[in-house]
Amino acid sequence: MDEAGRNGPMVADDRVDRAIVGALRGQDLSGFEIWRWLGSEEGILGQLTEAHLYPTLYRLEAEGLLQSEWQEGERTRRKYRLTSRALERADDRNWPPLAFHGDRSVPVAADRAGRRPTSPDPEAGSWFLPPMRVEPTAPPVTPDTDRDDEGLPPAVRPDRTALAAYADDLGGRLDLPQTEVNRVRQEIADHLLDSCDALEQRGYASEAAAAEAMGRLGSPREQALLIEGAQQTENRLKRGIRRGVLEIVAEMVLWLVLSVVVFALASGVADMVVGLGRLGGLHLAVLRSAEWTTNQMAVMLCVGAFAAGRISLGRLTRISRHGDATLRRGWALGGAAALLAVVLVLPGFEDALTVVTLLVVPVAFVAGTLRPQHMNESAYSLRAAAAVVLLVAAVTLLPCGRMFAYDPNATPGAPLAQGRDPVELTVTQPTEGTYHYELPESAGIIVVPPGTTGIVSVELWPASTNGPFIVVDPSATGPTLKNAQGVNFAKLPPYRQWWVVAVTTGPNGERKALAVAIQTGASSSPSSALGWLLSHL
Repeated sequence: MDEAGRNGPMVADDRVDRAIVGALRGQDLSGFEIWRWLGSEEGILGQLTEAHLYPTLYRLEAEGLLQSEWQEGERTRRKYRLTSRALERADDRNWPPLAFHGDRSVPVAADRAGRRPTSPDPEAGSWFLPPMRVEPTAPPVTPDTDRDDEGLPPAVRPDRTALAAYADDLGGRLDLPQTEVNRVRQEIADHLLDSCDALEQRGYASEAAAAEAMGRLGSPREQALLIEGAQQTENRLKRGIRRGVLEIVAEMVLWLVLSVVVFALASGVADMVVGLGRLGGLHLAVLRSAEWTTNQMAVMLCVGAFAAGRISLGRLTRISRHGDATLRRGWALGGAAALLAVVLVLPGFEDALTVVTLLVVPVAFVAGTLRPQHMNESAYSLRAAAAVVLLVAAVTLLPCGRMFAYDPNATPGAPLAQGRDPVELTVTQPTEGTYHYELPESAGIIVVPPGTTGIVSVELWPASTNGPFIVVDPSATGPTLKNAQGVNFAKLPPYRQWWVVAVTTGPNGERKALAVAIQTGASSSPSSALGWLLSHL
């Protein structure tokens, strides 16, 4: 057979499809078994070449007419079977099953179960190969499945090594998902071994049989292009894109919902950290503003974006039958652009840290596409879950961002009462937007220092951050509010945090601080990351 006839363009011929469907009626066959059946059938020879066998099978799989799986036997082989869609097409178009009769396969009637009355028997000589392209280059040899003419096991014979090298070369050229590459490489290797054995039985020397078997499939490059063209159909790509988009939306919604859990846990974690700090002699404060809550949602969106990039690209490549590297760039840039557009207009309470976290969302998606989910891989792992917990904890209690330390003795004009730790102020919210501060009334908790009037007032001083510390604003000359009853922070100057101190004043005017707390000021108005950027840049 000439080169053009062997490796020419693959044509979706109705006679080829009909013959393959007819050969598979009632039984599962490997690719080589299908070829031995159809290779000498009248009307098929010249329409289906051996180089086009597997591309044709893969095309029929893509059309939903065939399905395949590995089956155990003398050697594990990939077996093909008909789908219900193929049987329906065969019935609609009156495609008959094929059976062997004499020296060729002919149409026969099948029973109701779709089984043919006769079954091929390769050992009985009822299977036929197409005409040989070259004559044997050595005298016929007696087949020996355990030893060749050089006394070597089949696995290490030079001709079999060449077959394995062909399959590996083909696999290295395929632009397919790795699981699909492994499948094709193994299937082609099995076909070459079967073909080589059959040729040796026809009289070929071992090396000539190997060369002939590989020659019939064409060069690895040509075979790879044919297989890719058969697998990577436009319909599969469209289905893969639709499924990938759905995966992105589903993951982002899932992690947005999970952020509610973080809202519930974050306050408890913050209280635990503050309590542990107090046991260690530290005075810590977590500024639980509306921006703090929005930032927790932004962190979860970052995690969701990473998972979306990983899962969506993996699903896209598996469905479309493209390699990761081929689709990664376009998918990563397209997904990142879409997510960036969403997070820029997402409503919330914004500050610098929240905006930065939201801008990390598209970056996290791109990072996820660098390690797409492959077949049989879990979407999540314990390692990934631990990383998520650490990430949320780090940003929720980020030093210099959300959690600070303060020195109770730094109260201006009112040093901390000696001989005792500061007590906690009780904060109540009698009406919406207002707060009331008072000291615990239990005797023994508050010991008013000697020499004071016992009159306690609660003052609010403007505070500012100095690295990881909260200090009273150096520009403040006095408290903004001396009697913190029914405080509405929205009506106070726009400080992000306030220094709240309960003080007593003696007859001589001496002031002592009994309790110190840090209060979050009024949050910014709901906005978006885009609005925040436009107002600050």
